[in-house]
Amino acid sequence: MRPGKILLMVVLIIGLVGQSHGAKYAGEFLTLGVGARPISLGGAYVAHSGDALSGYYNPAGLATLSGPQAFFMHSETFGALLNHDYLAYARPVGDSEHQAALAISLYRLGGGGIIVTGSRDGRFYQIKEESHADYAGYFSYGRAFNDKFRAGVSAKLIYRDIVDENAFGLGLDIGAQASPLRWVDIGLNIQDATTTLLSYSTGRKESIYPTTRLGAKFHGQKGRFESALFADADLRFEGIDYGAQISAGPASIDTHFGVEISYMGRIAGRIGSEYGNLTLGAGLTLGRFNVDLAMRNHTDLDNTFLVSLGAGF
Repeated sequence: MRPGKILLMVVLIIGLVGQSHGAKYAGEFLTLGVGARPISLGGAYVAHSGDALSGYYNPAGLATLSGPQAFFMHSETFGALLNHDYLAYARPVGDSEHQAALAISLYRLGGGGIIVTGSRDGRFYQIKEESHADYAGYFSYGRAFNDKFRAGVSAKLIYRDIVDENAFGLGLDIGAQASPLRWVDIGLNIQDATTTLLSYSTGRKESIYPTTRLGAKFHGQKGRFESALFADADLRFEGIDYGAQISAGPASIDTHFGVEISYMGRIAGRIGSEYGNLTLGAGLTLGRFNVDLAMRNHTDLDNTFLVSLGAGF
């Protein structure tokens, strides 16, 4: 049996086993996505390859990296309610016959405004105002087995700081990508494949359910214009019912779609749908540098605006 088929079987089994344990919403902070380009495409990026963001979306995509890349993103999420930041660096480590790459990245989501109160004589009063933050550090590796199949893994360290409590966690994401046709790429990423355990300073423990992400990318070129269609689906077993687009018993599915049209690889316009909410964006590439902007609409919360900067070396 080919290495690609063996790996696909292994990651699917790990994902299915892990889905029998976990805590609802424990890993929700990691679902906001990273990068203005992917977010403007509705977060549909599992089948894409070749940039430093693959450490988050699918480590298998690192394998086609053409050179070292650095990346930074900042967002004031949901009307500045939260600060959302991401920093990544990736570089190839393989050769022409065995393409491979390593990446390291840091994810942060935090904010303030947590009021700590006390009570006296049946009346509440403010003691202090505190902040909160979640951090995740990714250490990723991707390798190409041939020109049609790639695989990768991301180990992640999680740190959570909420008022006087904190927690640590360790997790593993496993990914694979295939290119069956010149214009088609497909991807699979099992996040928290072995179930990520969070241990709190109070002694409490929480587990993050695995999420299986499946995606496809269809791309083509006509003259100086390039176009791409992205489609992803997230499969979870958290029993979140109405919190998902589609649910049946403990299983739920959320969708991501995006379309990108670019001119000469320099200017790009994007539109997408994330969980049914509109996303928009644009990108500009000047030499080794690129700037991307995105807007994420939310029906119940304020819009989110993002900017990300990338550089190749």
